[in-house]
Amino acid sequence: MHNSDSQNTSLDYIEVFPWNKSFETGIEEVDEQHKMLIVLINKLVNTLVHNEELAVKEAFAELAAYADYHFAAEEKVWAEHLQDDEWVSAHRKNHTSFLPQVLEIKERDADKPLHDVIEDIVRFLIRWLAFHIIDDDKRLAIAIHAMEQGASIAEAKHLAEEEMNDSVSLLIDIVLNMYDSLSSRTLNLMRERRARIVAETELREANRKLEALSITDQLTGLYNRRHFEEVFDRERKRAQRSGSHLIVLLFDIDYFKRLNDRYGHAQGDHALRQISAELQVLCRRGSDFAFRVGGEEFVVLSSATDEHSVYDLAEHIRTGLAALKIDNIDSDIAEYLTISLGGVSCVPTQKDDLDHLMGVADQRLYMAKSRGRNCAVIDDQGDPVN
Repeated sequence: MHNSDSQNTSLDYIEVFPWNKSFETGIEEVDEQHKMLIVLINKLVNTLVHNEELAVKEAFAELAAYADYHFAAEEKVWAEHLQDDEWVSAHRKNHTSFLPQVLEIKERDADKPLHDVIEDIVRFLIRWLAFHIIDDDKRLAIAIHAMEQGASIAEAKHLAEEEMNDSVSLLIDIVLNMYDSLSSRTLNLMRERRARIVAETELREANRKLEALSITDQLTGLYNRRHFEEVFDRERKRAQRSGSHLIVLLFDIDYFKRLNDRYGHAQGDHALRQISAELQVLCRRGSDFAFRVGGEEFVVLSSATDEHSVYDLAEHIRTGLAALKIDNIDSDIAEYLTISLGGVSCVPTQKDDLDHLMGVADQRLYMAKSRGRNCAVIDDQGDPVN
């Protein structure tokens, strides 16, 4: 028998069908197999909590396979003593009817959700197995024990019938009703737990989506200004600790108003989405972050180990976006959409807060525009990179 202690100590494990000493037949092999069947029924029930179809099907298949093994092994035990006696034949017939009854439930419940089907099957399994053990198996076991003490088959069967009298039948009814009540209450508890798990999962997903919406620009899918401030604070502290360069690149789309006037706002929105999608491709390192902070204004935040990386990154972004060749025929500098960019790179000190570095980047963006646009200015001399 497999050890189920690790399952029983889990807070998520529910024992819907506990083993009871009333089930003991006194035949060790049979009792161990009955215990294993109960373990597998409980395992099947507990897969319902998580409502994972594959796990449910695997648990059911494991139970069905073990039931086949048990039936064959148990019939061999009875046949060794009673051979082809009518009790053994009836017992074998009962075993044979087991799987068809399960399949009948599955067919009857074909239109129900899987967990409802399995719940109906579990109720059947618990009642069938409890009755089968207490009535059929114990009757046979009593007869076998009597035969081992020297009784004939007829005497052993008579003794078994006497012991399985009205008081035992009453006990059977009491135990079966107990298990019916226990299984119904436990399955209801599991249904409530499953509903709670589903609700908690849906709530987490809703919170995740809400959080994503709160930090994301809805038009472009880039991070928004609010999240930029949070990421800046985090990356600035990290750069201070590591002594690395913090890079801030601020850029505008050149003559974006003319693009809107010429092609319409729908086309302007489409251009913004194209720019944003390509920006995510261009800023693919783990240390790169892209944000839309205004109408046609974007920020890229990054880090580097040296002060020269900012030039390469700025030009990488400028040329990469120009390569999209988004029509902007009314621009004074190109037939396609271009950007002007101002950037700053430094190992941040206490004075290099958000306002300061954004102020420097904004001044250099203004220089880039005054130098003819479609270029990047990174240093205070205002020499454009293009």
